[in-house]
Amino acid sequence: MMLRIEAPLLPVAIALIVGIVIGEWIKAPIVVFAAMAGILIITLFLRYHPRWQTTTILICVTLFGCIIRQYQENNMKVWWPEYPAEWQAVVIDEPIEKTKTMTVDVLLANCRQKVRCHIAKSNDSQEISVGDGLILTTHIHEIRNKTSNLHHSTTRQDSNKIASDHLKQQNHSKNQNHSTFDYQRFMASRGFTGEAYVRPFDWDWGIVDISHLSRIERLRLRFMTYRSILLKHIQEWKLDKATEGVIKAMTLGDRSDLSPTVKTTYTQAGASHILALSGMHLTIIFFIINLLMNWRKAELISQAIIVTTLWAYALLVGLSPSVTRSAFMISVYALLSVGYRDSAPINTLSFTAIVMLIINPLALYDVSFQLSYVAVCAILLGNSFFKKVIPIEWLMNHRIVKWIWGITLVSLAAQIGTAPLVAYHFGVFNPCALLANFFLIPLATLTIILTILALTTIWFPWLSDLFVMALSFVVKTMNHLLQLVTEIPYSHLNFEPFSVVLTLFIYILMGFAFILYIKYLKMHCIIK
Repeated sequence: MMLRIEAPLLPVAIALIVGIVIGEWIKAPIVVFAAMAGILIITLFLRYHPRWQTTTILICVTLFGCIIRQYQENNMKVWWPEYPAEWQAVVIDEPIEKTKTMTVDVLLANCRQKVRCHIAKSNDSQEISVGDGLILTTHIHEIRNKTSNLHHSTTRQDSNKIASDHLKQQNHSKNQNHSTFDYQRFMASRGFTGEAYVRPFDWDWGIVDISHLSRIERLRLRFMTYRSILLKHIQEWKLDKATEGVIKAMTLGDRSDLSPTVKTTYTQAGASHILALSGMHLTIIFFIINLLMNWRKAELISQAIIVTTLWAYALLVGLSPSVTRSAFMISVYALLSVGYRDSAPINTLSFTAIVMLIINPLALYDVSFQLSYVAVCAILLGNSFFKKVIPIEWLMNHRIVKWIWGITLVSLAAQIGTAPLVAYHFGVFNPCALLANFFLIPLATLTIILTILALTTIWFPWLSDLFVMALSFVVKTMNHLLQLVTEIPYSHLNFEPFSVVLTLFIYILMGFAFILYIKYLKMHCIIK
């Protein structure tokens, strides 16, 4: 058995990541740029020494990572007025209802900055939805980690109380996950540059001119408006809150209606990834569309339609890092399949990471970005070296065993690969996650298919109602089975979150163990 990993872009992606990380401490862009220019000149004289030339190229990529990190941070530094000002804003995401406020993400038409607003809860604020224009008269401040550093106008006692209550609740939930959670960096990775607390009489509805926004921003806003319409259709199905929340999260990426009980159940069962749109969801949709568009004589047209549909869905759910990565990879795979070329999955994964990090270097600190890439990398490596340990000829004659082995391999690879990262961010380990995935994957596939059928047949109420009934049964079954998993002793282990050093050390050990295992397989002639 001949196994090779062709990934010349993998070292480039790693060098870029290292550069972005060390760019946090190197604050001399001119010096870094001069150093990169000097090393590039040296590289030109090393063409007869390929190893040294490769080393200098990777050093240049690392320095380039430092530069784009600093450039991104400088672009996100906004000097907000010290006093309340009037802002024209458009709502860009579904508002989230809190105890005393409505968390509303807006894009300011005046300066094209993303701001998170905490609007005092009222009958009017609870009616805010995606695409609405708002006129805000408030003080926007820089996003900071500590409540003591947040500064508001001294005359705004009510607004300060709302801010204090919200941040106490926010910091409490953050501390439960990780004592060193960097809220400022998290918001920066999502593109937010400011935060505001708005009293009931400091905002009003308004018609906002969005012609100054870029085409991509207007297109994304339009698709988010479409998503809001679909979410309202799902609400009209009159399902129980737990079922409705899971359907919205799994199909449209709206987690605002997930109850704490449902979140806890999925987290303890090691199934929280099902509630966050990722490559698995997009892959399911890809195979559904591929079956419908399998035109052998017009493969180029069918693949173009598939790729366009996938990116439309990615826009519909908000272009999260994991969805964007998956759409990017599937697009490359589809285009290469037209030319009958090898997709080189590790190389494609590295390419998507490089492109996404160049566009937004701070996306590296997004937890979904980290988990998405680590999980896919672990799955690809696992499939490359372990899927053929059991002879394929034997598996082809035992289809049930093949299906079990496939799910086991993917689930185990993803769980092992992401375990240190999950322990670092959340301080939790789920030994029973592998068991849960055996029924989660088929049930999640059914959930996505039935939701699509129910939404596309709304003009035939009797047929749509039939799909909704089946959908409700599937989701309730999934919730019940996960609840049973959480009742298994030691199904979830909570502990103090890992440090950065310990996390890196574990990944280094895993790398060495992987290399030793490959050498063992070669020694016994299992692979070449």
